[in-house]
Amino acid sequence: MTPIQWLLILVAAAIVVVYFNRLRTRLLDRFIFFVLAVVAIALVLQPEWANDVAHFLGVGRGADLLVYVGFSGLAFLWLGLYSRQRELDRRLTEIARKLALLEAEKGKRAKK
Repeated sequence: MTPIQWLLILVAAAIVVVYFNRLRTRLLDRFIFFVLAVVAIALVLQPEWANDVAHFLGVGRGADLLVYVGFSGLAFLWLGLYSRQRELDRRLTEIARKLALLEAEKGKRAKK
């Protein structure tokens, strides 16, 4: 194995350890993440597999395929994070409105 393969495997393993130790997610999320990590390590160990899959799908090189998949994954991640941020903004607005109403009601009682 080449030094870059060792480095990439160590990075993938570190990401897996941090993900499972620090982030609490649903079981399905953990399973998907684990499968992706195994695929990443397999492609590091056998880079020609990426070329084989790329040729099967009609892409010139395995590296191009990984870039396309990476951009698609980042777009999916971005949309998921954007959706979550919108939901958090909605909840925060709702809480702020309720707090403002409670404070207004509290102020009315204090004036009486």
